[in-house]
Amino acid sequence: MSNRTIRHLRMAMTSIAVLAGLALQPALAAPVTVSVLYAVPANFSDVQKEIATRFMAEHPDIKIEFRTPAKDYEAGVEQILRGVLSKDLPDVAFVGLNQVRLLEGRNLIVPLDELASKDGGFQQLGYNQSIVDLGKVSANVFALPFAVSTPILYVNEDLVRAAGGDIDHFPKTWGGINDLAVKIGNLPGKPDGFFFQWDASGNWLYQALVNSHGGNLVGPNGCEARFDSDAGLWGLQTLQSFHEAGMPNLNWSQSRQAFDAGKLGIVAGSTSYVTTAAKLAQGRFRFRTMPWPDVVDGGKVPAGGTSAVILPSSAEKEQAAWEYVKFATGPIGQTLMAQYTGYMPSNEKAINDENLLKAYYDKHPELLTSVKQLQIVSPWESWAGANGLKIIDVMKTHVEAVATGRSDANATMPTMKAEVQALLPSNCATVN
Repeated sequence: MSNRTIRHLRMAMTSIAVLAGLALQPALAAPVTVSVLYAVPANFSDVQKEIATRFMAEHPDIKIEFRTPAKDYEAGVEQILRGVLSKDLPDVAFVGLNQVRLLEGRNLIVPLDELASKDGGFQQLGYNQSIVDLGKVSANVFALPFAVSTPILYVNEDLVRAAGGDIDHFPKTWGGINDLAVKIGNLPGKPDGFFFQWDASGNWLYQALVNSHGGNLVGPNGCEARFDSDAGLWGLQTLQSFHEAGMPNLNWSQSRQAFDAGKLGIVAGSTSYVTTAAKLAQGRFRFRTMPWPDVVDGGKVPAGGTSAVILPSSAEKEQAAWEYVKFATGPIGQTLMAQYTGYMPSNEKAINDENLLKAYYDKHPELLTSVKQLQIVSPWESWAGANGLKIIDVMKTHVEAVATGRSDANATMPTMKAEVQALLPSNCATVN
């Protein structure tokens, strides 16, 4: 046998050995894909993408795949409910804080307590008890807040001063704000004075009026309408007063555009837009934020925003989903969220770290208005039973009628109460 033939045989045997060795090695596991649904892309699209990119760089074994974002929180839940029928549910969803009860009541989300306990518990992960309570239904935690807001006022300081207002002694009552709004409306160019974003996030801002005067929309078990109280009626009457003082007939999106353009003096809304508003105001007008007015002793302001929930799947998928939820609501995810939006972070590690958000807040006092209201925050109230989304729409229709002057507050209240109560479950004692 020639030397050349021997060399060829050796090469062939070596190749066979290599291939055999490769065959014996376990195949590299494919990444676990976690599908994620979120709502309100105008607020969250950029930050969700950034968080996912950072997460996948740290967790190459998990791939984040976004569903088409829902236009708002209600549409997001409707998309989930349709997914039940088509057997096509996301693994993680970011839903309104007021919708956790609805999803839990249909057994569509998993409790997070055991997952968190394996990592030392919620407190060890940076979530204080008030934040944890926002995602609790009965005895279990089913959601972790991702972006928390409180209602505040957006103020064009230049228009306020031009109208004779004192920015350092800003009105502390809605009546005082209505008076100032009329003066702003009489300025040259006829800018609008004030808009109350009654149509944003269901009935959240109506709840803010009711809570601020010591009332509630609903009982603690979710199936008793309680807004027909003195505080609830006062809230509707206050909405009526805005119309009577000349509030324009806009929607929340249009009011943002008008404020950014310097054509609207004061806006009552969520902190979700503070970062963007501050950037757009630069070089155009002086921008301030002010706390929610007319809060009585013992009054509250609701925590709005979105929370992360995990939908049932295999143990492997649920663990991967938990890793993403933990990252998005953890120090890095919350730092990105706060810097991209005006929402408050839910993780104390992000807030207290000099290298994350502590120094950032020192440079952006407009964001501290909401943070300072955390001491009077209350949960976003939710309705029990299958008609939770329908109740939101029913109330929104009545609130719109009052805010636009088509209906009287006193006449609206009994009708709204009767329609809502009729949609609630009759077995209130057994519904969480």
